Amino acid sequence: MPINWGLAGPGKIAVEVSVDLAGLGKRFLGVASRDKSKAEKFASEHGIEKVYDDYSQMFSDAEIDAVYIPTINPQHYPVAKMALQAGKHVLVEKPFTLNAKQAKEIQDIANSKSLLVMEAMWSRFLDHWLQLPEIAKDLGGVSSIEADFSVDIAHVPRLRQLELGGGALLDLGVYPLSLIQMLLGKADNISVIGELLDGVDKNLKAELEFENGASAVFTTGFDSNGPVTAKIICKKGHIEIESRFYEQAKLKAFNSAGEVVAEVVPNHLGRGMQQQFLWFEEALKEGRLELENFTQRDSLDVMEMMDDIRNQLGVIYPGE
Repeated sequence: MPINWGLAGPGKIAVEVSVDLAGLGKRFLGVASRDKSKAEKFASEHGIEKVYDDYSQMFSDAEIDAVYIPTINPQHYPVAKMALQAGKHVLVEKPFTLNAKQAKEIQDIANSKSLLVMEAMWSRFLDHWLQLPEIAKDLGGVSSIEADFSVDIAHVPRLRQLELGGGALLDLGVYPLSLIQMLLGKADNISVIGELLDGVDKNLKAELEFENGASAVFTTGFDSNGPVTAKIICKKGHIEIESRFYEQAKLKAFNSAGEVVAEVVPNHLGRGMQQQFLWFEEALKEGRLELENFTQRDSLDVMEMMDDIRNQLGVIYPGE
């Protein structure tokens, strides 16, 4: 049986996802928005059969099995909660929620109802990210990581608004931090420096220390362009991921003699955003409540580390 998807929030990223899904012949069955006219326009442009008056109407539709939520950051938690309470499986855009407390509540609700909830960290389902842990293991394990996601997008108003969950960390820094967490887990200690603008973090540098002696550093910012690359130093060599490391970028692994021992060039359709849906659907069909390569703990680790980073910088969202 095919899984029928509902779309809660027809914004920019929903367009990219819809295009990538269409490449596989897949479409959302229904779409809902706080502004019905936006939902109607999106449905017309992307061949979506059903348009709803609001989110609750879509969540009460028995034909909808799972919901993708690409709303703005502060809406991830309430919309995901509403969908889960209505009995829908949920794929919610990164950042999973605004903070770890919200993330844990969402996961607890899903588990209590035997529903699958997952953060839509699409990079983790691209070929080079999927193969990275094994490549690093073959090189003796990770000693240190350096990664950057800095782009000059200060013209985007939402990023500068605290009430909209703005700041570089939640929109950009979550990518290098998720990469670091995938390879090293949750840091034991984090130290941060950064600059604030209107209460949000416009740029930062975070240094992370881990129990096994490994370390990591990442930079992020929405006020300047950085390399947007990642480098993983291993005990028997190193790994480089070209710009932009979170997209379909080339990965090269080198041994201690500087020889290329592995290379991964992702070749997914479009941007590859459909891959997370395929993995999600496979887990659903097998009756699993989380994916082995991207667990609930993984997302919670990232949220807890982002809470730590924001607390050090003094970035506090309304209601926290």
